[in-house]
Amino acid sequence: MRRLLTTTMILFLTATFSLQAQSNERSEQKTTVKDRTEKRMAFRTKGQREPQAQFKKLNLSDEQKEQVKNIMLESKKETLPFENQLREKRARLRTLSSGDTYDVNALNKVVDEMSEIRAEIQKIHIAKKGKIRALLTEEQRIKFDSMPDMKKRAKAKRKAKKRR
Repeated sequence: MRRLLTTTMILFLTATFSLQAQSNERSEQKTTVKDRTEKRMAFRTKGQREPQAQFKKLNLSDEQKEQVKNIMLESKKETLPFENQLREKRARLRTLSSGDTYDVNALNKVVDEMSEIRAEIQKIHIAKKGKIRALLTEEQRIKFDSMPDMKKRAKAKRKAKKRR
């Protein structure tokens, strides 16, 4: 009986230690995954927080930086209502396409409205780019014109990531 109790106790302690070791390994894995995620998010938000990051290569003066900042803020104020309308139209499109009845005419109408909104946003971006371009010196203009758009750069990064 004593031998059985001792054997049972040893098995119980062994099982407890192995479970404890496994939980420690899992918590270490969770922290490394969490760290990687935080680093990735910090990198993304860093780029998003600084809209003038693309202008660093242009060596703008303080006055030019302030003017560019004001132009971008003004442009954002103009585009924000259109972006909100676009989000509403996307939601409407999802609602219409997932309902019991599938009305192609209503879907086409929403798509046309979305195209008009996108065109307005594009016009505002073109005007913004023209205003910024007018502030620059000849050398800065050449660099500015050779810089790819941020959206194009982000799209290229996504494509490169998919290839991996």
